[in-house]
Amino acid sequence: MIKLYLNTRDELMVIDLAEVIYFQANGNYTEFAYLSGDKHMVTFGLTRMEDFIKQAWKLPTPSPFARLGRSLIVNTLYLREISLLRQTITLGDCKGGVHRHKVSKALLKKFKDLIVGSTA
Repeated sequence: MIKLYLNTRDELMVIDLAEVIYFQANGNYTEFAYLSGDKHMVTFGLTRMEDFIKQAWKLPTPSPFARLGRSLIVNTLYLREISLLRQTITLGDCKGGVHRHKVSKALLKKFKDLIVGSTA
């Protein structure tokens, strides 16, 4: 279990990365969602959040987090569907928790090819 500790002047936020399904840019902030549906906002931009994830992930296995464009980081362990026609990526678990995000067709195609290529 990898935890990310974000310390600000007023609080310490502990994020269990295994339970995070995505991080999404929201202006200068980053919103993230847990499998349970809980959503939180942090006062860091998405690029900085990506750096925090890379620093925290010290396991020999590669990080399951993938950056999709300027506004989204997804946990590929929860990838359920990539639809080029609808231009959506669907993340979720087997218990009914589903999150859909609009992503450009070009970015989805590139991500799909990367996923298919890594499993071949």
